[in-house]
Amino acid sequence: MKSVRIFTFCFLFLMAASLQGWSQPAEAFENVIIHTADGEVVDGGTIVWRDGIIRSVGPEEEVTIPFDAYVRDGGDSLHVYPGFIDGMALWGSPDTDGPGGTPDEPGNPGYKRAGIQPQRYPSEHLKANDQALEKAAEMGFTTAALGLKGQMLPGQVDLFFIRGKQTPDNLLEEGVGVLAQFKEAKGPAYPSTTMGLMAQFRQLFYDAEALHRQQEYFASVSSSYPAPQKEKELEALYPVMKQKQPFFFVADSKENIERVLWLQDELGFDMVLVSGKEAYTKAQELRRREIPVLAGIDLPEKPDWMSTDDDGKDEKDRDTQPAEVTEEMQHFRERQQQAYKERINNINTLRESGVRVGYSSNGFNTSAIRKNLLILKEESGMNESQLLNILTQSTADILGYGQRLGDLEEGRLANFTVFDNPFTEEKAKGLFSVSNGEVTELDSESSN
Repeated sequence: MKSVRIFTFCFLFLMAASLQGWSQPAEAFENVIIHTADGEVVDGGTIVWRDGIIRSVGPEEEVTIPFDAYVRDGGDSLHVYPGFIDGMALWGSPDTDGPGGTPDEPGNPGYKRAGIQPQRYPSEHLKANDQALEKAAEMGFTTAALGLKGQMLPGQVDLFFIRGKQTPDNLLEEGVGVLAQFKEAKGPAYPSTTMGLMAQFRQLFYDAEALHRQQEYFASVSSSYPAPQKEKELEALYPVMKQKQPFFFVADSKENIERVLWLQDELGFDMVLVSGKEAYTKAQELRRREIPVLAGIDLPEKPDWMSTDDDGKDEKDRDTQPAEVTEEMQHFRERQQQAYKERINNINTLRESGVRVGYSSNGFNTSAIRKNLLILKEESGMNESQLLNILTQSTADILGYGQRLGDLEEGRLANFTVFDNPFTEEKAKGLFSVSNGEVTELDSESSN
């Protein structure tokens, strides 16, 4: 009789679950400090998710935890942040081959030798054992658009949920863009100069357009026209050529950013500027063209004379004495200080100019991210809320996922990280990473 009652209870529970669309038990964090992408902070908060979707989030008195939920207690001290998003990272990319020797025709070395491989997808090449994927989750990243290492056109950009070694099995979208950069072919092969790269980009678009016309014509006639040769490298550029897919164009210097804009004027592609260390110099133009920037935070080193010594005294105060610093040196220092401040204020200048700004590491060392975020907070005038928005909602918007990722709201994908301290603090440690609803415990000794 007892077994019958147990069977009946289980049957009714499964029936109720089926009627309500439940496929797995809910999970929740309670008694946590919730930070939203717009800077709101909820003390004593609760977040509930099921099937990879946030079902409820807010103050504990406004959230009902389902009876079947597995609940973790944050003890009123843990901080929950929306999962950080890297708009263009190289985590998991295999290293590129060496120069490959001298080709038979250095002026026409072939697509692969020239670094033209836009048909490659990270989902087919990602290294699961790359430690950067583990480190990224510890730093708070739950989603990233991943590219491949290479030269001018190394491949597509794919969007993944970040789950350490399981990342390759967690593809969210393939081909959100095509990675492009002013990076010459290795060794004695064309294009080996910036001028050559500019010419090659133009030629590729003209060749792709010609091939596309041939293929269209071949499809429209019944006979008497030879079949065009298949060229996967050119065909991979069709979506960019038709403005259905953007270039994720890496450019840092003012001159290279101007070159990208010249190519855009001529070839008519959509683009996202990646890294953009000197993007502040073209802020108004980027705003006018509505080009978003996935900005890097690979910041310059502060000049020694601007540093503070051990006793807290600014060395500049001592060095500006006439006996020690010449007028020429003083002018040099002023220019050096201005250049440093402009680089540090790059993101803020773009934001204040109305440019949409997100984040991209683009090969930057993951372990140095928090250090540079602290520098931005201390020296650029940006507060924690603004930095958080760039790492989350703003990047999600640029990637076209602003309604699904980037914040902690009911109905969004359950992507967030639980820290033991505010994320900008140097000692902050990620304890739990939740990516697409899947929980990874990052530090079992410190977690509750």
